[in-house]
Amino acid sequence: MDNEITSDKDDENCHYLRVEDLIAAGQIPVDVVTGILFEAEQETQVILQSNFDPIPLRLKLTKLGCIIDRKETKDGWLFHIHRDAPLSEKEKSTQPAKATFRFDDDIITIDVRSFDYPNDLLEVLRFMDTSLDTDYFGVEIKRFSTKFNDVLSQRGWTSVSETKHSDDQGDFLTLILEQK
Repeated sequence: MDNEITSDKDDENCHYLRVEDLIAAGQIPVDVVTGILFEAEQETQVILQSNFDPIPLRLKLTKLGCIIDRKETKDGWLFHIHRDAPLSEKEKSTQPAKATFRFDDDIITIDVRSFDYPNDLLEVLRFMDTSLDTDYFGVEIKRFSTKFNDVLSQRGWTSVSETKHSDDQGDFLTLILEQK
């Protein structure tokens, strides 16, 4: 059968996704896939299609105990992803921080205020490595350290705008980052 990945797209426990559609909608593919696989009560699977091999996504899912069958097709890559084991009660009760996204004036902004330092910075870097296809984007973050600025500079990015804000979640910064 030539290692073909098949599944019934109408099965309610099987979710068919395209990486490019998720990115176009301002979502991080790894967050969407892990949300589907780890927040469902019953066994769930994801069929993921991509024009490229999303290596960081595969590494993260493998670390989380997912089984990934992949096949290169004429249209790119096709991945059949499912969890290796059911969720334990501890895993079900743990709610990890999540980044949120929005588009303002054609700029995608990632809000990482729900993360503690240094995970907020790591989340921005992960977004840049796995999902970013632009020369500039916005970040809402609790603090902007010199160390993070150095890392951005090493990756060819600079902060072109920093604005301080305050809301019911506390003080934060909105940064506009641009690729040099």
